[in-house]
Amino acid sequence: MKGLIRKLFLPDGGSHSLSIAMSARSGSGKTTLLTRLISEARKDEAFKDTRFIYVSVKREHLFEKVKPTTNLRDLFKHLRKNQVGVFYPMEAQFYEDDVDSLIDGIFDLADSNPESSFSIIIDDANILKGFDNRGVMSQQVKKLIVAGRSKRIRGMFITHRTGNLPRLCNGNMSALILMSMNSMDIDYSKKIFGMDFTDLISELGDYKWAVCDLIEEKTYRFNPVEPV
Repeated sequence: MKGLIRKLFLPDGGSHSLSIAMSARSGSGKTTLLTRLISEARKDEAFKDTRFIYVSVKREHLFEKVKPTTNLRDLFKHLRKNQVGVFYPMEAQFYEDDVDSLIDGIFDLADSNPESSFSIIIDDANILKGFDNRGVMSQQVKKLIVAGRSKRIRGMFITHRTGNLPRLCNGNMSALILMSMNSMDIDYSKKIFGMDFTDLISELGDYKWAVCDLIEEKTYRFNPVEPV
């Protein structure tokens, strides 16, 4: 499991350090799974210089002893001494602006702290422009997907469906975490990610999950995630 978690979250500039995505419907256990995976990563010495930033428009998280903030300046200050930061946008209608400002700020931090690395986890990314074929993706989100690896920054985009993921993800993602999947997305996933998830769909649900390694084209299946 340690090796897999490194492939999912470690921003070391390697072939597996591209952005990743999670497909999970509400109530599928995504928050619990994410909390467990990051908790395991924090035990690994390889992540000692990595900062995890979780963004939630729904204002919910399960990270123990982590106080969320609604101010980006406070978030960046918090990350100087803490490994996990949680950001809640003040207003849902400004979610995209806040995400863009966050990405800009993390790129600035990466430039001024060359020993550090960053993992930005954006929940409900499907409401961002450019996802689900709505509008034009912001330059900041494009930069995170395309150029993040060279700056030791990884993005994780949590959506309800793989069909929400933009075509820009083709060749710019190294893994998918699947907790649920819509059969309507099978053909789209074949085109974008080059993998057939037809047989996997029936195995998901009831808190079961899978990881699809898009670099090695392998799928790993897991038992239901347990509560935190």
